[in-house]
Amino acid sequence: MPKVEIELGTLTNTCFIIMPFNPTFQSEYESIIRPAVEAVKLTPIRADEIYSRPRVTADIWKGLRSARIVIAELTGKNTNVFYEVGLAHSLGKPVIIITRNQDDVPFDLKALRYVYYDIDDPFWGENLKKALIRMLENVLKEKEYGTVFKGITVSGKIQYEKRKSPKKTKAEKPYYHLTGIWQGEMKVRQQTYNCNLHLVQTDGKLSGTMTISWTDEEELSVVQEAMVGEIMEDSLSLRGVSYSYLQQGASPGYNPDVFMLKVASDGNEISGPCDDTKGRKGTVKFWKRALKRNKAEHRKPI
Repeated sequence: MPKVEIELGTLTNTCFIIMPFNPTFQSEYESIIRPAVEAVKLTPIRADEIYSRPRVTADIWKGLRSARIVIAELTGKNTNVFYEVGLAHSLGKPVIIITRNQDDVPFDLKALRYVYYDIDDPFWGENLKKALIRMLENVLKEKEYGTVFKGITVSGKIQYEKRKSPKKTKAEKPYYHLTGIWQGEMKVRQQTYNCNLHLVQTDGKLSGTMTISWTDEEELSVVQEAMVGEIMEDSLSLRGVSYSYLQQGASPGYNPDVFMLKVASDGNEISGPCDDTKGRKGTVKFWKRALKRNKAEHRKPI
């Protein structure tokens, strides 16, 4: 049987990202995958971006050949994704598989390392990012690559570039992952309101519920308010669309809130002016509650 020999040469400090060409996964890439890759001082390269260029297959092969690690999003059983995963395996590349549906992982790949994440879990973004960073760090400790196919030999002296932290340009827009539970307080005139905001981010849109409690005439009132909004670079808008009393106390009524908030540089604080439908103005500040949950990656440990 003839043998095929592949010369790898120098591995660049890149992580080749294989995922469907679908806007659904844009937020996942921007707020989770890219920050995780950059946290281990690698540069992410998206395979789906190459499909707009001529000589697609040659560019994909070049990107896979020089990448140190590959991350593959298998959700949706995309045929291009499976093709590129096969190329990566022929090169002996370490492939980290992620999916939001375990049935989308073929039987032949279930024995490999993969991360399952549940988008119904409000902490899925943070947990997936932490799992990816942990797996990337472990893979980077490995020094040997070997193909899984007989008859193909990966040879050549592999040289590693020195990893450097990626430099951000002024034109680069910050991207924050805001899904989670935020605690804070709202001050309107002389009244202070305690707030608990459960926020869900879907691409550039926001939705969630906010529980507001305050004491008036020594009686506790509690309101639950449905919120919607959108993200605009380093700021976001939120507005109440409906509310209901969990406990009315001495409150004669409640007016839905409108927030225009700035996001802190670390993404863990949002604050700004608030208003309501009656024109009463104030300020509000939220802090992201510390996460205590952490889903472990499934299958083969690293």
